[in-house]
Amino acid sequence: MDKNRQGAKASYVAFFAFVAIWIMSPSFVRMGTREAFVEFQAPALHLVAKGRDLARFWELKSKSAEELAAASRDLARINAALELKVRTLEDIRQENIRLRELARYAAPREFLTIVARVASRDSTSWWHRIVLRKGRSDGVRPGCPVVFSDRVIGKVSLVHLNTCEVDLVTSPNFRCTAYLEGDEQGRIVLVSGLPANSLGTARARIAVIPMDYLPSAGQSSKVVTTGMGGVFPAGLIIGTLDANIRTTQEGNFKEGTLQPSRNLFSLQEVSVLVPIHPAAGEILLEKRYEDFQ
Repeated sequence: MDKNRQGAKASYVAFFAFVAIWIMSPSFVRMGTREAFVEFQAPALHLVAKGRDLARFWELKSKSAEELAAASRDLARINAALELKVRTLEDIRQENIRLRELARYAAPREFLTIVARVASRDSTSWWHRIVLRKGRSDGVRPGCPVVFSDRVIGKVSLVHLNTCEVDLVTSPNFRCTAYLEGDEQGRIVLVSGLPANSLGTARARIAVIPMDYLPSAGQSSKVVTTGMGGVFPAGLIIGTLDANIRTTQEGNFKEGTLQPSRNLFSLQEVSVLVPIHPAAGEILLEKRYEDFQ
């Protein structure tokens, strides 16, 4: 019994000594250790993700010829409909460019789309994030928006050599300005993630809602990005506002709960929007990273 107690005591002493050394270490040592650990586990994440893709491939491979033929016909119909939509959108885009040139309106930021597979997910009670199989070597930069179709998924928080970490809409680190559907005055509200139980539904909070704003009866109001701040393009759907809007304790604004537009933890593939021309803040972040290197 005494030997067990001595061993436990030595373990506690070693643990607290390690914590003290870690806290007293310079910031560049901690950052280098974290980066080395992430790069060490990156091959394992890639292997596990590719294993899931391989299992899905053999699952589809086991389908009968009749099922594959029916799926091919359905896919051909969908592709034909999408081709018509693409042509229509191209005409609209050209007309939009012409009108902007006539009005001398400043063109919005242009983005390069990088499609990335999801390697792992973290749905703990505090952090809500996913890890993508694309990183610095693929052109991903910190702060890039992550979307699925026209839906906001989150924002890139950390970028490594072959992977990157994305804070989801429900993460406490996520911040974004938005417009509420039905507000004709176009007043800005603030969307921020909320820490939640991993067994519960992931949600976010909508703050600074005007007192005179009334959502449509029996309907959920859409929450869309403003395009301000230079992170997210304007018009992307963040989610919907729940009907139970409440007044803040100060009594000058209302606040509500945001229901994300997608099931964030069931996505297999997303798109990272990398700005073609980086903003001033991104240039400073890149310079700090180069100095650290």
